Amino acid sequence: MYAKDYRYIGMKIIAVFVSTLILSLYGSWRAYTPESDRVSDVGYYSFGGIFAIQVVPLFFVFIIIGLMVSPFIDTMIFNKFHSKGVKGLLTFVIAYLLLGVVSGIMISIFFRRVDSILFFSTLSITGAMIFLVVQLVLQGMFHNRRAMDDPKQNV
Repeated sequence: MYAKDYRYIGMKIIAVFVSTLILSLYGSWRAYTPESDRVSDVGYYSFGGIFAIQVVPLFFVFIIIGLMVSPFIDTMIFNKFHSKGVKGLLTFVIAYLLLGVVSGIMISIFFRRVDSILFFSTLSITGAMIFLVVQLVLQGMFHNRRAMDDPKQNV
C-alpha cells in the first residue's frame, strides 16, 4: 500500500492514536506510585494526571514523526529496496529503529538534555517500534478484509 492511497494515511492516523495511547498508558503505569508505597508529606500525581501530562507531548511527537516523516521513509523503502517477506520486514524494522535513534537525539537536543540522549533514544525507539507494529497489524487486518471481500483480486 502506497502513500498515494487515502487508506494508507488513514491507517497512519489510527496508528498515531493507538501508539500514543499505548505509550502513554505504559509511561503512566511506570511513573505511578501506588498509595501503599507513598510517603507522607509528599505530593503524588494520580494515574490520570500522569496520563494527561504524557499524552499531549507524545501525541504531537507521533504526529510529527509518525504521520509526517514515516510516509517518506516508507515510500523510500518501497521505491529503493522492493523487498517483500522477511527481508522487507527486516528493512522496515531497521529503518524505524534508525528513525527512533535519530528522533531521540533530536528530542534530547531540542530539550537541551544531551546528557539524556540514551533515555530519549530508548523512548523514541520504543515509540517507533510500537508505531510500526500497530501499522503492520492495521495493514494486515485491511489486507485480510480486502482479500475476503474480493477473493479474485490480487492484493
